[in-house]
Parts: sequence; structure tokens; C-alpha cells
Amino acid sequence: MKRAYLAAALLAAGMCLLVLSACQTDQPGASYTLGTFSGNVDNSPDKVTAAAVKAANDLKLVDVVSNSTRVDGTVTAKNAAGDTVTINISQAGDKVSKVTIRVGAVGDESLSRQIMDGINHHVNDLL
Repeated sequence: MKRAYLAAALLAAGMCLLVLSACQTDQPGASYTLGTFSGNVDNSPDKVTAAAVKAANDLKLVDVVSNSTRVDGTVTAKNAAGDTVTINISQAGDKVSKVTIRVGAVGDESLSRQIMDGINHHVNDLL
């Protein structure tokens, strides 16, 4: 019985460390947690999806495919190493979209930041 309590305590401590180790970014409201970068962009999901495609093309990602509606969107691409880059966009409010970016199985914070910067740049061009 004591082993079960010890195992539960260790598991709980590990989960706390995971939560506390989430990285905050320089961008307000953005975070990088467990390999996924997320943040909000001020525009509708269809416009943010269009900006994400432009950002992917700027970075010379290949096999760029996108789908979008007024309430959500997805962009997938591949980097030179063959890792899949997935950008999911969902409506988070009136003219606000939540963007999540995942590179490969474990994530790539640097590339994710570059993509998000590109999205913000191109969304501002659409305004």
C-alpha cells in the first residue's frame, strides 16, 4: 500500500514539474509547452490560415496544404528534414484566432517562433 502512495506521489510531482516547465515566450499570450507553440492572432481563422500559408512559403517549407473555414483552419507542410509541420487555427473570439504549431514528434521552438512571426507579419498586411 505504501508503494502505491509513493508511486502516486511521484507521478503527481512529475506532472507538477511538467506544468511548471512550460516556457513562456517573448510574445504576450504565447507559450511553448511540450513541443507545441500556441498563441492568439487578431484576425479571423480564414485570414490567419492564409497568413500561415504565406509564412510557410516564406520559410521554404515544402508540400504546403491548407484548408480553412470562417471558424477554423489547418496548414500542413514539411521541413527539409522531412518533419511534418502542423498549424491549427481555431476561432477564439470575435476576430481573434488561436494558433497552435507543432513541428515533428517533439517540436521545434525556433521554427515555431519563426512561423508565428511570419503569420503575424502577413496578418498585418491583410488589415
